[in-house]
Amino acid sequence: MIDKLRKHKKLQSIKVTDIDIALQMLKRHMNAPDISALLSSLETLRTDPQNETHQEQVTKAFNELGPLQGAALTYAPYLNIFVSDDPFGHWS
Repeated sequence: MIDKLRKHKKLQSIKVTDIDIALQMLKRHMNAPDISALLSSLETLRTDPQNETHQEQVTKAFNELGPLQGAALTYAPYLNIFVSDDPFGHWS
């Protein structure tokens, strides 16, 4: 329960300007076809930043990046709010 509250608080602070910066940096520094699902989910989230379904899509797309997660975080550190506090699912 505490984990869900912490995640909810982090995701409440999503701002369109931060999403725009993340999109710009990812497009500039990474190979777009490699991260197309993430870019698409961020574009969708940009239309309604507080929509939990859109937030979950970004989290899923980020998790599916695998080893590219590090590069994505390097160029768009804002994505850190989508990183799971429990990456191995031990506390769910």
